[in-house]
Amino acid sequence: MQVCTDSLRNSPVPPLPAILDEVQHKLNTLKDGWSAQLGQDPSRFGQVEVEVHHAFQELADQVVAGLLGEVAQQAALEDACKKSR
Repeated sequence: MQVCTDSLRNSPVPPLPAILDEVQHKLNTLKDGWSAQLGQDPSRFGQVEVEVHHAFQELADQVVAGLLGEVAQQAALEDACKKSR
């Protein structure tokens, strides 16, 4: 079974280690921006908190897709999908 991130383009999910590397890179980049925002205007803490939660939600979705893509290569998932149809 192939897991895709975009049904229109049929883009397969990258391998989980690649996703985790990208998550780490994105978090480091975002952290710098959040720190800069708070350094310039500490009253933005509430907005930064919302941005942090939103970013983690998006990143978690990517990790879940990677996990599904990894498990999708196993016969057990393919069998379970056939049984549920």
